[in-house]
Amino acid sequence: MLVLMRAAIALAGPPDPAAIVTIQSAALDSPLAAGRASLLVVTAHIADGWHINSDHPLGHYYIPTRLSVSPPTHVTAGAIVYPPARLVTLAFAPAEKLSVFTGAIAFKVAMTADANFTSAVGAPAKIELHYQACNDAQCLRPASVATTIDLSAAPPPAASDTSNAGTGALSDGGLATSETAIAGVFAAHGYLIGLLVVLLGGLALNLTPCVYPLIGVTIAYFGNESGAPRKVIVLASLYVLGIALMFSAVGVAVALSGGLFGAALQNPYVLAGIAAMLLTLAASSFGLFVLQPPQWIMRRAGVARPGYFGALLMGFGMGVVAAPCIGPIVLGLLLMVQRSQSALFGFVLFFTLAIGLGLPYIALAVAAGSIRRLPRSGEWLAWIEQLFGFILVGLALYFLDPVVPHRLITRSLPYYAAAAGIFLGFASPAGRNWRPFLILRSVLGMVAAGALIYLLIQSRRTVPQVAFQAFDPTLLQAAKSAHRPIVIDFSADWCVPCREMERTTFIDPAVVREAAGFVRLRANLTAENSANQALIKEFGVVGVPTTVFIDANGIVRKHRVGYIGPAEFLKDLREFD
Repeated sequence: MLVLMRAAIALAGPPDPAAIVTIQSAALDSPLAAGRASLLVVTAHIADGWHINSDHPLGHYYIPTRLSVSPPTHVTAGAIVYPPARLVTLAFAPAEKLSVFTGAIAFKVAMTADANFTSAVGAPAKIELHYQACNDAQCLRPASVATTIDLSAAPPPAASDTSNAGTGALSDGGLATSETAIAGVFAAHGYLIGLLVVLLGGLALNLTPCVYPLIGVTIAYFGNESGAPRKVIVLASLYVLGIALMFSAVGVAVALSGGLFGAALQNPYVLAGIAAMLLTLAASSFGLFVLQPPQWIMRRAGVARPGYFGALLMGFGMGVVAAPCIGPIVLGLLLMVQRSQSALFGFVLFFTLAIGLGLPYIALAVAAGSIRRLPRSGEWLAWIEQLFGFILVGLALYFLDPVVPHRLITRSLPYYAAAAGIFLGFASPAGRNWRPFLILRSVLGMVAAGALIYLLIQSRRTVPQVAFQAFDPTLLQAAKSAHRPIVIDFSADWCVPCREMERTTFIDPAVVREAAGFVRLRANLTAENSANQALIKEFGVVGVPTTVFIDANGIVRKHRVGYIGPAEFLKDLREFD
């Protein structure tokens, strides 16, 4: 309150608030054209020694900074992406922290022109910045500065402005965040360094839950491969090549179409095809037949190389599986491809990303393929192949889960795993004659039996979890009218990270307690209908899971894309305390 008292002090000859903040430039990153979107970057400067409150001040009695854009006819302005705020402590209020903007700042606004837009007649847009300026001694009255630009002739922003805008999006979780950051790397360091960053981003995708199926399939598939390490490396390279080709093709297609990334996995036929492929491999692991490429392919190749074509084909299938691996770098690449409208550029970006994603699986395949070269490879090897077969059947069931109502398969998978362990431990005829291995498999059987007993006991207990209501615009509006904070979870039945959040984040006791103070809405985007398309457009959903946090004033505070662990989710919720 001391700040407000200082603000009320009338000093002799106070500075003009309109002179404290100036709009230095307002420009588009690319010319505005009918049916296309461009990014408007507005840069402003705050005089030395002064600050203005951020868009989310820490107290309700502070006046937030607001940027408004009044677009011309046939042009729509998107959500404002504000720059990163600073936490400061002023001399006259050492116990109170303030969230402020200082120095040079940049705002970003997506401008979308509809099909009727024409640049021939001009496109004036008014930009206005509302703020309250303060220094260490006083706060001035609220003020605003404004400018008008012609969007049909707006020049591209300066390089320094663009880089400044990029840092703002990164801290605030805006949709243009990583796109600007990655584009800045390409602009500043060229294609070689830019593609290297994309490659490293692909490696980072292996830290997300969406790659779990790839790990299981890789171990199970290459665990059944025999031969020299060189052959396994070639097979694994073809496998990764298949992932890269399919992943990049899916990514470019979705980016150019503007659809939801990974939506191919909502198609029951795609899911059934993946499940059939996994079950076929499982049947091979159980010894029902041996997989070989067609003879005509072998004859054309001039040499019999069993497994090469199968490895490439398996990679194609896993490329579709990897499609929902949404993270900041994937989101940035999607926006870059959409903005460039170049399928070739998009293919190169996503191919590089997928190579980064697949590199660890070459080493994993070599390690899995080494099993056949372990000593005493007698009947215990048949037991190992049965293990891989059960893994593949489990993965097939996992991909069929969206087709079965009420996620019945997901709830049954732990029981399936325990039953498979009991069979492998006690009932399987393989691996009984080598005593050390018999002891090992018996231990596995006992652990599986214990796990089954635990699951049966736990099934009788009710585990508290975050309860979401189905998204409804009336519920959203009612929550805003009641000034209650809101969290919206955008998910889909085919979304692997979404299911992982259900299993980890949304059953965490601390998250459940903290989320009780929020209105919790969930939008299931599985169906491709007009209602879901409107939601995707309204909230800028490029991939799932997407989590949107809205404060008590109805303002979007955070827009998170990808898996959020319990600790991170709890931290996001507590920002509203």
